[in-house]
Amino acid sequence: MSTRQGARGRRRRPTMADVARLAGVSPTTVSFVINERPGSGIPEETRLRVLAAVEDLGYQPNRQARSLRLQRTRQLGFHVSGALLESNQVFAVSFVSPLLREAERRGYQILVFTSPGDVTDRLGELVAAHGVDGFVITDSSIDDPRARYLAGVGMPFASFGRTEADLPQSWVDVDNAAGVASMVDYLVSKGHEDIAYVGPRLPGYWFIERVEGFRARMRHHGLAVPGSWLVQEPEAKVEAAVGRLLRGRRRPTAVVTAADWLAVAAIRAVRSAGLRVGHDVAVTGFDGGPLQWLTDPPLTTVRLPFEQAAAALVERCLLEIEEGPTGEPGIYLPTEILVGGSA
Repeated sequence: MSTRQGARGRRRRPTMADVARLAGVSPTTVSFVINERPGSGIPEETRLRVLAAVEDLGYQPNRQARSLRLQRTRQLGFHVSGALLESNQVFAVSFVSPLLREAERRGYQILVFTSPGDVTDRLGELVAAHGVDGFVITDSSIDDPRARYLAGVGMPFASFGRTEADLPQSWVDVDNAAGVASMVDYLVSKGHEDIAYVGPRLPGYWFIERVEGFRARMRHHGLAVPGSWLVQEPEAKVEAAVGRLLRGRRRPTAVVTAADWLAVAAIRAVRSAGLRVGHDVAVTGFDGGPLQWLTDPPLTTVRLPFEQAAAALVERCLLEIEEGPTGEPGIYLPTEILVGGSA
C-alpha cells in the first residue's frame, strides 16, 4: 500500500465539534463535561449524553497538540480602556477579580494592560512577541477595532460585549433592556408610577439599550414619561439635572439610573433637595459593583453576573485556543435585582 493510500484509509480523528453534534449540545458544553468544570450547571442527563457520545466516537482530547499550544505563555491579555480607569468606574474592579480567579483556576495568568495610543498597536506588539495565548476584551463596541484586529490575525479572543456579525461570536453579554425592565417592574410593584430615568451622555450600545428598555417597559405599564424626565447628561451635570426634576411642580417618586455611579449623583441630589432616599424618592442603579454598599442607604441595583461572565469568557477563550474557531454563537447571561434601602 502506498503512503498516499494509507493516509486516505486512515479514519479522521473525531473532534469536540463531532461530539457536540452527536450529543446535541454546544462545544462549550462538551468542554465543561470533559474538563469536569465545577459549578457549570450542566444537567446530569446532558452530562451522560455527552459522555456517551465521547465513548461512541472514541474521542480523545489532543493532549499533545494542546500542550504545544499552551506551552507558549499560559497567559491571557486583558485590555482595560482609559474610560474604565476613571475613578468613578467600578466595572473594571468588579470584573477583574473574578477574571483573575477563574484564569488561575484554569492554570492561566491575566496580563492586564492599557494603551494611551492606538490599542491595536499594543495588541500587535503582544501578538508579535507571543506574549499571550489569547485575549479577553470588554467595554466593547459592536464593531470593536480590537475584535476586528484580533480576528484579522487569527488570534483567539473572547469579548464581554457583542461583536459585529462578520466577526467571531465568542462573546458574552447581558440583555440590558431586560435588566432595566425588571427594575421598572420592581418599582411599579412597590406602587411607583412617576418614574424618571437618568443616563450618561456617553457612547455605548448598552446605554442606548437601557434607556430604550426603560421607555418600552413604562409603555407596557401604561405609564407616561415626560420628556424632561429622560435625563441624559455628562457626569458633571447629572446631579444638577436631577435636582431640577425634584424641584419641579410634579416630581418623580423614583429615579432609575443607567449605572451605579449615576445613582450616587442622584442620591446626592435627593439629599440636597431635603428629601429622604428610599422614602420620598427611590433611586436605583445598574452594575451591582462595590458602590452598592458604599451608599447610605445601600443601593438597589441591577447586578451584572461578573462571576458567570468571567468563567464563560475564560472558557470560551481557552476553547478557541485549544480547538480553534468554534463558530458558536454568543451567549446572554441573566441579571438580577439586588435590593437595598434606596428603593
